[in-house]
Amino acid sequence: MQVSLCRQLQQGSRGSQAIRQAPTAPCGRSRSTPRPLVKAYLPTEPAAAARADDVNNAFKRLQNGSDVRGVALASKPGELVTLTPSAVYFIAAAFVDYLRSNGVNNVKVAVGADPRTSGPLLVPAVLTGMLSSGVDAIDVGLSTTPAMFYGIIAPGSDVNGSIMLTASHMPMQNNGMKFFTAEGGLGKADITAILDNAAHKCFAAGLGLGHPLQDTGFVLHQAVKTSATPGTWKLLEKYAGHLREQIIQGIKQPQHPDRPLQGLKIAVDAGNGSGGFFATQVLAPLGADISGSQFLEPDGTFPNHIPNPENKAAMAAAVDAVKRSGADLGIVFDTDVDRSAIVDGDGTPINSNRFIALMAAIVLQEHPGSTIVTDSVTSNGLTDFIQKRGGKHFRFKRGYRNVINKGIELNKENVDCELMMETSGHGAMRSNRYLDDGSHLALTAVVAYVKSKLASGGAGGFKELLADLKEPQEAAEYRINIKGVDFKSVGSKVLDSFHSWLEAGAGGASNWFLEPVNHEGWRVNVDEGSGKKGWLLLRQSLHDPLLVLNAESDTQGGVDGICKHMLGFLQSSQQAGQLDLSSLQQ
Repeated sequence: MQVSLCRQLQQGSRGSQAIRQAPTAPCGRSRSTPRPLVKAYLPTEPAAAARADDVNNAFKRLQNGSDVRGVALASKPGELVTLTPSAVYFIAAAFVDYLRSNGVNNVKVAVGADPRTSGPLLVPAVLTGMLSSGVDAIDVGLSTTPAMFYGIIAPGSDVNGSIMLTASHMPMQNNGMKFFTAEGGLGKADITAILDNAAHKCFAAGLGLGHPLQDTGFVLHQAVKTSATPGTWKLLEKYAGHLREQIIQGIKQPQHPDRPLQGLKIAVDAGNGSGGFFATQVLAPLGADISGSQFLEPDGTFPNHIPNPENKAAMAAAVDAVKRSGADLGIVFDTDVDRSAIVDGDGTPINSNRFIALMAAIVLQEHPGSTIVTDSVTSNGLTDFIQKRGGKHFRFKRGYRNVINKGIELNKENVDCELMMETSGHGAMRSNRYLDDGSHLALTAVVAYVKSKLASGGAGGFKELLADLKEPQEAAEYRINIKGVDFKSVGSKVLDSFHSWLEAGAGGASNWFLEPVNHEGWRVNVDEGSGKKGWLLLRQSLHDPLLVLNAESDTQGGVDGICKHMLGFLQSSQQAGQLDLSSLQQ
């Protein structure tokens, strides 16, 4: 329970640690001048004894697939802070155990963070967790997720693990942790094991999470007991040099090889996340004019827009920057720079299917016949685009780790797969160690743009690369909430019923045809006549109590027709009472 000190002062509530106006000290001040009230929220009850089940569940709730994620700052009274200093302390210690158990000797871990306001509290707790475990820790300060992996593989580096504190595009009160070894990012099973061990360590210390004073006090106590201090490293500067060299070698500009971007105007929108360095430390030293860039300053309150290439406001802001400045192209990053998007010089946003198409066109020029792995919601036009260039489209599941892991699996099976990319902007390339890296995708696009211009004597550019990408006339996504706690079972039953309904004739829709191969949910192709095709996909969300319906159409009003027919099916299903169908009824 938390109680506003302001309310306590006004009401003098019993049963709480009421803090009243203190008497004025004898320093010549008038007693008639009251001290200002300070609004704060403190626990009113002592911390309860830790219970094993409660501690285990608290850590389990922090898992978000292959990441850790939680609330790090209370944004309103009574909001539960789940990613506490003690939580990250024990998770960091458990990561040390993970490295040792996997044969890593002389463990040295680098720790970086995006600019979230909770970072200055959590980073020292992470460093303390590792130093208390008897290993070396390096504080790299502001960083990006791709830079943290590079810190392990960089020439001369003796770092063998890294942690990035970030919650990607989530609200400012959230934070999280991503983990890397020399093999790349950790997977879901690894995170589960680390959190289980962290919970064991927490319970053994007699600590329960969630009591702010006891929680932070524990970490402070461990810090003063530890004589070791963390090292420092300007990793982002080193990473910027690595990216500059990739651009130089990729373009090989004959007239000015060390300034291959001379004469090019690029507007970067970092959304006040970690990506501003790409403009100032990568593009500008290579000759690019970055004067049209905006929101490069790190600010964890994200005052201008959410740093997210999927966000309409973020893309609109970047489009406006490109048009206003007359830039040749624009680049948009998410908070920790593992995702990106492009804006063409005329203001056309290149994200989602367009960005995958652009990267596919670039990759297939160098690797003809390669397989491109994407998530499940990509368009029919993208499939045609890839196939026209001699490539193969493998449409898989949502979740960037699913997409990347499928590409790794295919390469192990001797199926050439150079690009794995999700419509969210997450993407990895085989040539870049399968790292989910928005900065690498961005520089690959910049290199392709310059090379296209050089080869065509000033023409070329992205329009040439994307010339025959067919896009739908309409596209929409509907999120259908599932009521109750057993949402996974309900969602599974709906999908089973949907498949049976399709097999039985789709309620009389003779132009609906089930996609032959489905890896997630059920995708249906819709024959709209005159060579036009629509599609829909009903799938279950990876983490949330949702069914998600995506639909595209080549005809005006086609999506509405698809959704009305789907609404009829869902209303007649046995699980209709457990579904919130309001999104389809509007």
